[in-house]
Amino acid sequence: NTMLRAVAHSLSIAHPPCSSMGMLASVWTVPGYAHAFSSNATNSNSHPGPLAGIRVLDLGQVVAGNFCGGTLAYFGADVIKVEPPGKGDALRALRMLENGTSGNSLWWRVSGRNRRCITANLHTPAGREIVKQLSSHADVLIENFRPGVMEKWGLGPADLKQSLIYTRISGYGQNGPRSGEPGYASVCEAYGGFRSLNGFPDREPVRPNLSLGDTLAGLHAAFGTVMALLHRQRLGVGQKGGGQVVDASISESVFNMLESCITEAAEAGVSRGPSGSTISGVVPSGTFQTKSGKHVIIGGNGDSVYSRLMAAIGRPDMSADNPQFATNNDRCKHVDLIMSEISKYCAEHTLDEVVATMNAARVPCGPILTVSDILQDEHYKARGMFEKASPPKGGREMTVPAMLPVLSKTPGATRWTGPDLGEHTEEVLRGELGYSEQKMAELRASGAI
Repeated sequence: NTMLRAVAHSLSIAHPPCSSMGMLASVWTVPGYAHAFSSNATNSNSHPGPLAGIRVLDLGQVVAGNFCGGTLAYFGADVIKVEPPGKGDALRALRMLENGTSGNSLWWRVSGRNRRCITANLHTPAGREIVKQLSSHADVLIENFRPGVMEKWGLGPADLKQSLIYTRISGYGQNGPRSGEPGYASVCEAYGGFRSLNGFPDREPVRPNLSLGDTLAGLHAAFGTVMALLHRQRLGVGQKGGGQVVDASISESVFNMLESCITEAAEAGVSRGPSGSTISGVVPSGTFQTKSGKHVIIGGNGDSVYSRLMAAIGRPDMSADNPQFATNNDRCKHVDLIMSEISKYCAEHTLDEVVATMNAARVPCGPILTVSDILQDEHYKARGMFEKASPPKGGREMTVPAMLPVLSKTPGATRWTGPDLGEHTEEVLRGELGYSEQKMAELRASGAI
């Protein structure tokens, strides 16, 4: 706690005690903080992370909200996650369960890492009051309810302190004709343009077997949160102001990945479509089947790289020295011929042979790894991409992926996996809000927690 106070002071974000809430500490305490950074995780490090001292009240749900809160927690923020009593976050029950047919999902154990979990029923006045009290001493609030819901509950940005960074995630943003519509990644990826670009021209659009739009929205929200915190810290106004709304949407996070597509359509009248396993306008780049039946990715764009590629497959006559193939625009005119020659070479050699030849020629190339392949890959191991951690109360240690990026001086870490539902309700409400045993009993009896 002393360390947290020092960091908070150095960032000019230390909050004085609130006279109306004398029992609430000026900085959230983190019981078990020292333990969390020691033996609880095999990857723990001596640095608490770049966001140590930042206090986050996380009302986020399912994938997008959890990825945002989880990213901040991974890099050291003290994140208190609020869930509805009884069932908790829907992510707790999605996909594979840790005990096969019972318990929390493995997805939750990964996504809920490093947070303290409490329950509060926001449909009740008492539950909303818990959020209000905690928000008064938070730096950040995260929520991804449908726009307007938090305002209806009296928990909108205008209802809370003005120094709060209020991070909102939705399907389509907080304003505009579609802002009030529910937004899932599947629908918003389509609305953001991604689905129109993914797949093959002669087939229906496809999606990857991931909630990519949700994760991108969570990442944009976390990035926006840190920028807003930096602005507030530079402003140096602390509790008197400096807060702002971070408005991240799933559809716009996907839209943000469209490279030059918008400008190409607006200025040249060209609407980019799907191109299968290649990328249009860049030659050669694609997926090729090898003699062993496995596929390999080869990226030979770039004049010098292209020339080395063609020499490596025995066709130096087709290098960039040949005026027909001198530039990328030239090569686009002969895409079928170039891709055919590369395909022939790959079909005559095993995956290992192709990779070895391309590496020797300094041509970007690699296999398509499955998740099981990744777990066994020596490069991923050397980079520290697999971490071992257990829930806060102890129990099953499991492998979880590291979160990125890698920071040389202030790395993040998985200190514990996702807690059980309401595991820290008593700790937070009694230890930090000063609730009595009698009040806790009343809250439970009323269904507020």
